[in-house]
Amino acid sequence: MRIAGYILFAGLFLMQFKSISFAQAGITPTVGWVDPAMSHNRLIREQTADGVYKLIGTFKVIGTSYLFGERNKGNLFSAEAKAYNISISYNTYNQEVEFYSAANADKPLIKEPGTVDSFIINENISLGILSPLKFVYGTTIGSNDKYYFQELFAGKKYNLYKKYKSDLGYVSTNYIQSELRQFDLLFDYYYTDNEGKTIKKLKSNISNIIKEFKSIKDISSILTSDAFAVNQDEALRKAFEYLNN
Repeated sequence: MRIAGYILFAGLFLMQFKSISFAQAGITPTVGWVDPAMSHNRLIREQTADGVYKLIGTFKVIGTSYLFGERNKGNLFSAEAKAYNISISYNTYNQEVEFYSAANADKPLIKEPGTVDSFIINENISLGILSPLKFVYGTTIGSNDKYYFQELFAGKKYNLYKKYKSDLGYVSTNYIQSELRQFDLLFDYYYTDNEGKTIKKLKSNISNIIKEFKSIKDISSILTSDAFAVNQDEALRKAFEYLNN
């Protein structure tokens, strides 16, 4: 009994030590794959000092709505001009794209939704951006949504996209301030059919995605639960590469 007690105590101590270590590092433990942008934005929210918020209507909103934070290096393309190697801030709440250049180094120029055809956020390993992120405006791919879509895979027949948006969510630890909210980053997957010129939202589970393309190809051997758990983006990329062959 005494030995069992020692083992139990040691286990509880180890669990507490791990929790303290995560807290000191500013990391929230998660299970399974987490979208890097969501992970980064959540980390910013957790590290934001008390009392730091943005006013949106009557709400005090904590965290950030900018994808991977502000001032990411990249390129921007519109009907009027092209800009390379500038600082870009992509606001997923209102779909505005802000940019800084040598001519406006201190104050961003703001592009409203639709005034930018596409933009690229460059690779930044320290932020979890392992390759450049290309975004195109919805109308350019046949969508009526006034959003930008990340191009995950471009094929001859089918293309894969990802749409980010930020909602105002409740703060789970807040029981007093009714006006307090937080930016919650969400995303959905879409695909386009180049032959039918259509865009369609993909359902959020593997069985429905496999069923979606069953009449075209059986992707069950490619899009597996294990692959999806490791990295959803990469698993879907491989599935779309297979669909396009």
